[in-house]
Parts: sequence; C-alpha cells; structure tokens
Amino acid sequence: MDAHRARRLGPAFLVLAVSGGALLSFVAPLGGRTQDLRSPSASGASGARTHGVTARPAFSWDADEPPPIPASPEEMLQQASDAVMRAYRDGKTRQAVRLRLDQLFDMESLYVKGIEALQLATVPYMESFAKKLWGGEYLKDIKTSVVDEQAGTLIYRESENELQDMAVFYLPGRDLMAEGKTQNFIRKMRDRLVLLLNTENAQSDFRVDYKGMEWMDYTTFGEQLCEMFSEQSYYYSYGPFESWQLTIFRAYPYNWEIYIEDLEYNTVKIFDSPYKPTSNQVVARIEQYEAKNEIAPYKKISKLMKDTMRQEEASEEAEPGWRSSASPEEIMERQKQLEERAKEEAKKLETNEA
Repeated sequence: MDAHRARRLGPAFLVLAVSGGALLSFVAPLGGRTQDLRSPSASGASGARTHGVTARPAFSWDADEPPPIPASPEEMLQQASDAVMRAYRDGKTRQAVRLRLDQLFDMESLYVKGIEALQLATVPYMESFAKKLWGGEYLKDIKTSVVDEQAGTLIYRESENELQDMAVFYLPGRDLMAEGKTQNFIRKMRDRLVLLLNTENAQSDFRVDYKGMEWMDYTTFGEQLCEMFSEQSYYYSYGPFESWQLTIFRAYPYNWEIYIEDLEYNTVKIFDSPYKPTSNQVVARIEQYEAKNEIAPYKKISKLMKDTMRQEEASEEAEPGWRSSASPEEIMERQKQLEERAKEEAKKLETNEA
C-alpha cells in the first residue's frame, strides 16, 4: 500500500500524523472517553499565529465581496478553502465546514450502499480541498486514513513548515469525537488548524450549532466541543424544507444567505443575516414569501413531488439498475421514509391552514 495514502478499513485503524515534529500514533476506537479538551498548552479557537497566513493580494481568499453560490464542485472546494483561510487569518484555528455532498455522490443510493461508499467516493475531493489551503503552497504531503468503524476519516496536510500542518476530520461522528485519542490529538495540534468536515453526514451525526443537544450522556462534553468548533467558516447545503428546495450558504466572514427554488426553478434569496437563522426564522420568511406571491399549498407540494421524481430519475440515469441490487427490506425502508416525509408535509400544511 502507498505509504503516503494509507487507507485501511476494519475494526481498528492507525494513522501516522506529524505534530510538533514528532510522529503521533492515533488509534481509534480505544481508551477513555470524555476528557477536558481545553488545556493551558492548547490555544483552542483563538490562537492562530502570524506564520499561518500572510495577507498577499495574489491569494484567492483576499476578496472584497461575498462569493456567489458555486456553480460546480471545483468552485465549491475553492470557495471553502478560501473561507477557511480568511477565518484562520483572523485567529480561528478550530472550524466546522459543510459541503454539498450530493454534488459529489448520489445520496439517493446511500441507504443501499452505506456510509463507506459515500466516504470512498468523496475522499478524493476532500483531499483536493486540503491541498488548496494556503493557496496550494507549502504542501509537502497528504496522509489519509479511516480512523473508526463509521467511516470517520482523518486527512492530514503535512507542510514544509511543521507549524502549518493541519488536520481535517471528515464525516466525524459523536463516537469518534468523544474518544480520548481524538481529544488528545486535537490538544496536541495546539494552534495548528483543525477542521470538522460534514459532521451532519456522519453515521452518528451532530451539528455544532445544536451545542451538544444530540450527545445524550455526553451533553456537557458535546457542548464544549461544539463551542470549540462553533465557527462555521463555510456552509453549503441544499434540500427539502417546508415543501421548498432550500439552499443555505455562507462563506466567512460574510453573511448567511437563505434561498428557495421557486415554482419556475429560479433561485430566490429570502434571508440574509450575519448569524445563522433558526428554523423558525426561516419558516417565517418562507411564509412571508408565500403570502406575498400568493402561493397555493398544492403548487409547492406538486413541485416537491416532481423534484423527488427528477432526483430518482437522475440517480437511475447515473447508475442504471442500482435499485435492483437493493433488498426488499431496503426498498420498503426507502418507501417508508418517503411516506413519512409526505405525512409530515401534509401535517405542516394542516397546521398552517388552521
């Protein structure tokens, strides 16, 4: 196996990462769980040194205005790396990033293929993202390894200057982040850059803006971790919400932007805020839009159903016959999910009409 791209699947995994000039052995899942992530030697989210980024006009992240919604996966990865660098330059050494994985993988097939298929198909894009940091400069090597049984992945960017080494945890779930080895690794990174990438798509998923609410027995630890990685420097998601296709977009340090896809498939901005809006705030803006444009409930439901059919057709066209490999139980589970979604949408309509 190529020593520079060590990837192993199985019950235990070993990652060799360079930190502070010494090789660290990172084994998961092992050892004690929730330790205190903070220590006098760890600078957390506010200790970026001046060596990390220098303000040079030639760098792509030196932008005077927010970027547009990306038109391609490549543009998304470039925007994300630029946003991370802008935040790092402002002292944010612990950041969370969310990318649109549906542009990189057929998410319709996830329930059949599993999280491992998602990880294998998208890791090359995440490595490309890591390479783009620092404008692609100072790169010495990229080391990638799966570090738990739920496809959690560590991508380590080794730089010519070890102080510019950085780490990306891709698809990291609650179980991985609660491991003592993970916490120890983050502490030893000190003020080097560490990113959590797409925790929302992990097997045991969580969102940093939920502040630990999903962590159950480890709520206090989860709250602490989410606070440490509270800076969501780049966020790009797309999916159904309140019977609309909703886009949430943000690139540091610019505002959060919320868009819906109208009945004619135009992208319409309905919200612009320096803070990530709550679900209730988004619902209120959607209701304002619907009232102003006199949108009948059946019209948006009809569009949503058409969207679902189009997604399934596109999925089948991309990989003909994959549904035939699904078991009857998997097909039934998929149908059950669709029915539950339809019931939820109908219930919301009844509530709104009441």
